Amino acid sequence: MPPVTRYQLWQHAKSRELWAVRLEFETLTGVFGPLEAPARSVDLSGLLYEDHPDDFEWLFRAADDFTVVRESA
Repeated sequence: MPPVTRYQLWQHAKSRELWAVRLEFETLTGVFGPLEAPARSVDLSGLLYEDHPDDFEWLFRAADDFTVVRESA
């Protein structure tokens, strides 16, 4: 059985910004960013996703403009 909560690092196609996202049962439930390039190796599970409701709305609507750069459980 796959993990309930997964974390991914997404990159925006136009701005190239990196964003950490939290998914629960394949549903976007939190975002954090933008992150600096060295953040590619940061522990994504330790970020404060709940502190960014406006960013969450934007990423939810623009999800097709992002690509997954990294995934972790």
